Amino acid sequence: MLTLIALLIVFFGVVNLIRQTMFIVGSDLYAFNQVKSRKNVKRTLLPYISIVIPAHNEEKTILRAVRSIVRNKYPSHKRDIIVVDDGSVDNTAEIIRHYKEAYRVKNLIIISQEQLGKAHALNKGIIDHAKGELVMCLDSDSYLSSDGLKKAVFYFRDKKVIAMAANVKIIPTNSLLNLIQRFEYIISYQMKRAQTYFNIEYIIGGIGSTFRKSVLEQVGYYDGDTITEDIDLTMKLVQLGNKENRLVYGADVVAYTESVLNISGLLRQRYRWKWGRSQTFLKNINLFFNRDKRFNKGLTFVYLPFAIFSDVAFFFEPLFITFIFYIVLLRGDLFTLLTTILVISSYIIFNILLEPTINTADKIKYCLLAPSMYLFFYLLSFVEYIALIRGLVNLPRLRESISNSVCSWEHVARAKLSTINSKNRP
Repeated sequence: MLTLIALLIVFFGVVNLIRQTMFIVGSDLYAFNQVKSRKNVKRTLLPYISIVIPAHNEEKTILRAVRSIVRNKYPSHKRDIIVVDDGSVDNTAEIIRHYKEAYRVKNLIIISQEQLGKAHALNKGIIDHAKGELVMCLDSDSYLSSDGLKKAVFYFRDKKVIAMAANVKIIPTNSLLNLIQRFEYIISYQMKRAQTYFNIEYIIGGIGSTFRKSVLEQVGYYDGDTITEDIDLTMKLVQLGNKENRLVYGADVVAYTESVLNISGLLRQRYRWKWGRSQTFLKNINLFFNRDKRFNKGLTFVYLPFAIFSDVAFFFEPLFITFIFYIVLLRGDLFTLLTTILVISSYIIFNILLEPTINTADKIKYCLLAPSMYLFFYLLSFVEYIALIRGLVNLPRLRESISNSVCSWEHVARAKLSTINSKNRP
C-alpha cells in the first residue's frame, strides 16, 4: 500500500513539475513577445472605451473604484463611466451622484434598478448605455491602476483579440490570510501569461476585464444562470473559436481588489468559484476533446481536461500529505521535507522574480517569505479541499442548479476601507 501511495505521489509530482516548467517557459516567452510587440508600435488614436461598474451595497468602496477611472491617464472625452446600482439599500448611488455634481464629472452615468443580480446589472450598463467600441467591467470593490485604460486598449490593436484579462493584485493589509492571498494571486496570474502564449485561456476574470462590444452582442452578453458570470461569458467567447478570436492576459494592466478576511468568507468564495466553473463546464461540455478546426487543441484536448484531472489529483491531497509527514516524522527523513520545501520555494521565487509589476523592495521581502509559504499554503489547500468535497457532494444537482441559479452578489468582510489618494480633485 505504501509503495502504491509513493508511486502516485511520484506520478502526480512529475505531472505537476512538467506543468510548472511549461508555465515558467510560457511566461518568459510571453514577456519576450510583449517587449517585441511594443517596440514595433506606432502611436495611434485611442479608441472610445466604456467602463461598467456594477454595485450592490458598496458605499465603502464605490467612490474609490470610480475615482480610479476618472483619474486615469485617458482622455475623458474618449471614455464613459457607467455605475449600475443594483438594488442597494445603502448610500451607494447617492455617493456617486454627489461626487458627480460636486466635481462636475463628465461622462459619468448612474443607473438605479431593482435588484436583479450582477449579470443583469452588467448587461444593463453595456446594452443600454455603453457607447464605446471597447467595454471594461470593473468590480465596485476594486480599482484600476492609473495607466490601466491606456495599457488595456493596446491589446486590441490586434484585430483577433476579443477579450483581455487584467493583472489583479490583492490590496495589502497586515493579516496573514491577506499575505497568503497576495502570494496566491502572484502565482496564479503568472500562469495566465503562459496561458496566453499557448492560447489556452478560458477564464477572463471580472475585475478589469475588457471586451469588444460587438463580440459581447454576438454572444448575447452575460448569462445569469450560473454563479460565476465571468467564467460563463469567457466560455461563450471560446465557443466562437479561439484560433481566429484571441482571449489574452494583459500583464501590465493592473487592478487591485480586496482580500477575504476570514476562513468562513474564503470557504464561501472558493466554493462559489468551483461550483460556478462546474456549471460552466457542464454548459460547454462540447468543448472537451473537440476536434473542430476553430479550436486550439491545446485547450480542448489538454488544458480543459487537465482542469478536471487536477481536481481528481487534489482529492488525494490529504493522503499524500499524511504519507509525506509519516516518512518525515517516523523515519526521520528530513531530506524529503527539505527537498519539498526547496522545490515549492523555488517555484514561488521564480514567479515573484518574473512579475514586473512588483517593485524591488517587495520582491526581496516576498522572496524571503517564500519558504514559509510552503506551510501557509496548507491553510489555503484546506479551504480549497472543503470546497471541492462540498462540490462533489452536490454534484448530482449540478444540471438542475444551472436553471435555478441567479448570478447574485458575493461580498467579503472588510476590516477598513483601503483608499486611493483623495485630494480635493475628482
